[in-house]
Amino acid sequence: MNNRTRILIGFATLGIVGLVVLYMVEFRWFQNYIQAKSLVVGALIAGLVVGAALAFFLQKKSDELVGKMQILATCLIVLTLLMPLFASMANRFFAQQAKPVAVQFWEEKAYVMNRYGLLKGQEPAPAGYFLFVVKDGEMLRLENKSPVFPNAEQGDTVELTLRKGLFGAEFVVW
Repeated sequence: MNNRTRILIGFATLGIVGLVVLYMVEFRWFQNYIQAKSLVVGALIAGLVVGAALAFFLQKKSDELVGKMQILATCLIVLTLLMPLFASMANRFFAQQAKPVAVQFWEEKAYVMNRYGLLKGQEPAPAGYFLFVVKDGEMLRLENKSPVFPNAEQGDTVELTLRKGLFGAEFVVW
């Protein structure tokens, strides 16, 4: 293996690790999207379309059927997997100004997450809080590290700060 190949493998490895880290950071935002499902489905469809178009143009470089199938599979898989990340980041970075929106409070629950278990007699500390609210007749589950409305009762009207993103998907700003 020559030095150029080793350098390319090193950059590809760094790129993959970087994408995994970006997805890990972005998952925190995915949990606080109001229309996460429509954003992800739209991004997956866009990834398929862009991947198919790119594969169509790149297949001209290969004369063999196996090479064309490899190009098609690579373009479809890579772009379909990466598009939700890029769509979410673009949606957030090019979002409108934040605005308060009144929602109906349902409940706030602490959750415990411990990878190694608890010792006998040890009290579990909450890792975060799920906030359940009703917006436009739809129950939403949001997540935060600390309680947002500790004194609210079920049915109370509370305000969340929302931003509408580039693709129309709203997300909560804590």
